[in-house]
Amino acid sequence: MAAPASSEQAQHLLEERERLIQQTQEEAAVLSAQARREAEQQVSVHELVQAAEARAQSIVDQAHLTATETISRANQEAAAVRGQATTEAVSQALEADRYSLEMLRRLNDQLRTMQTSVSGAVEQLEYKVEQSEQSQSLDQRDEAARRALS
Repeated sequence: MAAPASSEQAQHLLEERERLIQQTQEEAAVLSAQARREAEQQVSVHELVQAAEARAQSIVDQAHLTATETISRANQEAAAVRGQATTEAVSQALEADRYSLEMLRRLNDQLRTMQTSVSGAVEQLEYKVEQSEQSQSLDQRDEAARRALS
């Protein structure tokens, strides 16, 4: 009866071997699935990182573009304001020049009027002085002639 025990033992060993092979295959399948999931997660994480980096770069690029456009608009608006201010300054300077010219013309007219008045007064005074001098000269001659006759 040694054979049946040996046969039973061999059968038991074969069953144990099959069970171990089955268990090993199951563990290998679990490990393989787990490795696949981890690999997929790593790929997924890597893809997420790449997507995040791409999005971050896109945001930076958009911010740079927006900043450039804002600076450009600000420069254009500043140039327009400077141009308008220059135009207004030139216009105000022209108005000031016109006003000054008008005031100088009025002053010139007043000076001419005053000069005419002064010239007339000088002529009248010269005439009066001349008349007075002639009268005085005649009076002195008459006085001298009276003294000579007396």
